Amino acid sequence: MNGKTISVIALSSRDYADLPAKLREAVHWMECACLQGADLVVFPETLNVYKGDGPGNPNALSYEEAALDDWEAGTRFLREAAVRLKVAVVLPLLIREDAGLANVFFLISKEGRILGRYQKMRPTEGELAAGVVPGAACLMDWEGIPVAGAICFDTNFLETFDLHARMGARLFLIPSLWNGGPWLDGIAARFTVPMAVAYPAWSKIVDLDGSVLASGGYRQETLRFGYGAPVYTASLNFNREVFHLNEQADRMTEIRLRYQNAVRVKLLHEQGAFSVESLSFDLPISKIIQEYGLTTFRDYLGR
Repeated sequence: MNGKTISVIALSSRDYADLPAKLREAVHWMECACLQGADLVVFPETLNVYKGDGPGNPNALSYEEAALDDWEAGTRFLREAAVRLKVAVVLPLLIREDAGLANVFFLISKEGRILGRYQKMRPTEGELAAGVVPGAACLMDWEGIPVAGAICFDTNFLETFDLHARMGARLFLIPSLWNGGPWLDGIAARFTVPMAVAYPAWSKIVDLDGSVLASGGYRQETLRFGYGAPVYTASLNFNREVFHLNEQADRMTEIRLRYQNAVRVKLLHEQGAFSVESLSFDLPISKIIQEYGLTTFRDYLGR
């Protein structure tokens, strides 16, 4: 078993007085996430845009006005709170660099170390016109888990996920200003990679079989009326894999009989697949794959 608990925070896209005010609210909800056992907290796209996240807002900040010259100084309050709470954080920001503007997120460990950054690969036409520079595919390591990113408009392109999956991604982190709908659920199932989507209106955590484990946001009347918390939390077991039924279906019973309570085997009817999940810290899924000559779902389709 290799369990991690992730919280996605549907931080409101309303106007704030200033950036510190927005960061104070972000820290409040991060504290709530930690009470739910979060190992990692994910915030929505461009956290430093404190006015005008939604279209048609007369108070909207331009990209130039919103971009941070010194993002570490500008977000120190939030990052110090994350260290105090002992939680890793996905910090999405619009920043200014020599090459122009960058829509990025930083993956920061629970000790406050920068583990890596992802830069939006597919900026919108409006972003490109404003000088936002496209990034490239990359992987980051979060406590032994290869992590990939996507930011909002990136999720419209299957190539974003295909490329990262081929690189070995086992978790997609997606700060966004849209939720991606069932399209993203299907992508998680196709590449058997779970994803955490943080979006003010509807955040969600999707497992590697495409099932939505937690979801919600300001699309809900109760949240808009001030009830509840925009924090959605779920646990993922990264010691789990999915396998195509073709030529492998007979292994399900064998694995159940061999490992009994040490594993959970689940038939995924709609995908024509099954999953095997190790419930033991001493039983890596790689051992089961090797022992039974299994081929993972993504490798089977990829070949």
